Amino acid sequence: YPGMGVPKADTEKGLRGSKEAFSESVKINTALVRKRLRTTDLKVEEQFLGEQSNTLLALVYMKDLAYPSLLEELKARIGSLHMDGVMDSGVIEQLTLDVWYSPFPQYQTTERPDRAAAALLEGRILLLCDNTPVGLLLPTTMNSLLQTGDDYYGNFQIASLLRCVRYLAVFLAFSLPGLYLAVTCFHPQLLPVNLVLSMAEARGGVPFPAMAEVLMMEVSFELMREAGLRMPGPIGNMIGIVGGLIIGQAAVTANLISPIIVIIEALTALGSFSIPNEELSEAFRILKYGMILLCGIFGIYGFAAGWLALLIHLAGLKSFGIPYLMPFVAPDRDG
Repeated sequence: YPGMGVPKADTEKGLRGSKEAFSESVKINTALVRKRLRTTDLKVEEQFLGEQSNTLLALVYMKDLAYPSLLEELKARIGSLHMDGVMDSGVIEQLTLDVWYSPFPQYQTTERPDRAAAALLEGRILLLCDNTPVGLLLPTTMNSLLQTGDDYYGNFQIASLLRCVRYLAVFLAFSLPGLYLAVTCFHPQLLPVNLVLSMAEARGGVPFPAMAEVLMMEVSFELMREAGLRMPGPIGNMIGIVGGLIIGQAAVTANLISPIIVIIEALTALGSFSIPNEELSEAFRILKYGMILLCGIFGIYGFAAGWLALLIHLAGLKSFGIPYLMPFVAPDRDG
């Protein structure tokens, strides 16, 4: 069948390491992994899924490193699927989740064979699907979703610093707009007097309450992000940059929003873009609106309740029996 060959990594760019990416052929993808792990312990099990499509799947793992119970559980879940066709690995991902209602990704997606090979050496399993240039790694944790390919090749001090920056990005993407609402609307005494006076002066003449202001900017950024994603490359980049500048400046000039909101939303967007895994970033984008509502109604107590609910959910979430917050949360002794 016609194929693309071996493309260049696009979504997981890095300063160091291989530039090769998975293609849409399972045979090429398994060869790219074998190119990096030239050992007989590397096992590839193939099977077909889909009564009409007969899509080829490949389970790739290291014989002495992968947990047998984890491998059997994955095989049982895939074997229980009955469908006419499988067009992408995302279909398998959604139908084999531990917790279907959680917005957080329970598989780690990657387009880089070097990163997949590194994960196999950690005892994880790689699921490859024909016609899909993305591999699924399992089990996954939030800590692994915040890793990048450069973390394996760079100095440990720099990698640790960048990991801390990504955790800060998670905080900004999830809670910065809500924290702004909680502090300015309910607890201004937490801020210095000069800052409070400056913010009050900046909001002078704005006809909307702070929550409506934040929600309008959030929806505007979502529209610009979606427009930039759907348009062709050069046009999409132009829409994202020029559109944000023009709309933000025009809204401030027209006294529809205050300048501080533009700064808050810009920092929130930067935090969202700094999260390496797109699916993890999307999860925090969704939950951010819940945090905005909680903080806009209950103030700092809503902020604390939002973070408490998030931590409770993440502490109870598992990916094929592995706690989502490892190594901060230990697995069950019986697991």
